[in-house]
Amino acid sequence: MDDNVEDCPVCLNTFDDTHRRPRNLPCGHTLCTPCINELKEQGAVTCPTCRVSHALPEAGQFPISYITEAFIRKMRGAGLACVAPKPEKQLTAPAAVTQPAPRATAGLSKRTRSLLQEQEAKVLAAIRSCQEEQSQLADYRTTLGGWCGRQQQLEDDLQTLVDQSKGAREAISREDSRVEGRQEKVRQREEALHAMLQELRTPSTRQEAYEVIEDADHLLEEEEEEERAAVFPDVHVVTTVTRVAKSSRSALQAATLQATQTAIEPAGSTAAAAAAAAGDSSLSSHLPQPPPSRTGWRPCWNRV
Repeated sequence: MDDNVEDCPVCLNTFDDTHRRPRNLPCGHTLCTPCINELKEQGAVTCPTCRVSHALPEAGQFPISYITEAFIRKMRGAGLACVAPKPEKQLTAPAAVTQPAPRATAGLSKRTRSLLQEQEAKVLAAIRSCQEEQSQLADYRTTLGGWCGRQQQLEDDLQTLVDQSKGAREAISREDSRVEGRQEKVRQREEALHAMLQELRTPSTRQEAYEVIEDADHLLEEEEEEERAAVFPDVHVVTTVTRVAKSSRSALQAATLQATQTAIEPAGSTAAAAAAAAGDSSLSSHLPQPPPSRTGWRPCWNRV
């Protein structure tokens, strides 16, 4: 504060020759007019620097420090002379803007302007951190979109497997119905053969014996034709059921293995480790990393 003699030591604003005119206290310290007015209490002003109380003059205000005003005007003139452009530079192209545009802070103190610049740098760093986070989140959403597509493909494959399993089950049901009908026919043929056996044991004449033998020959011929026509089991049904059963067992074993690996994964594992445990290590290279510029920030997928 002592180095900035052009600033009021209370409000840290630069003295001027209109509103914030410098005024001298009897103790020798200088304050701006608004600060002195705010420090007035029961006709006296306590100096904020040395804590000495001064009674107000009869005019109601302390005298203006003309030396301070002249000193400030001289400093402003020297500053304008330093920044004045040279005539030979007027025709050259303007340089690229690398600093922020000037703001209406000419009336503020150097310390206040310095604090503003420090805060501005922090805000800019936070903005860059947000931009980096936005970029990383966009990359992560792209990765999630790829995962969603692969999961949809997996669901389609599983649905195809389920449809095949239903088809195999329906084929088994039809084959069971066919076998049930065949069983009924075989039972009826067996009953006919038993009846023929009884007839072969009961003829009393030669003529009856010949007739029974002839009937038995016809029945045996029909039996042979039925046996030749019967094909069990159905090769197509057996092949379909075996193939679907093998595919279903393989898919079930793979799903069980993946579920087991996911269950034993540590609770604090990252998304990259989870992708590797699921057998898709190529995904880990697409996962974003937390930006280093923001303290304490961690991506939400690290807490899954």
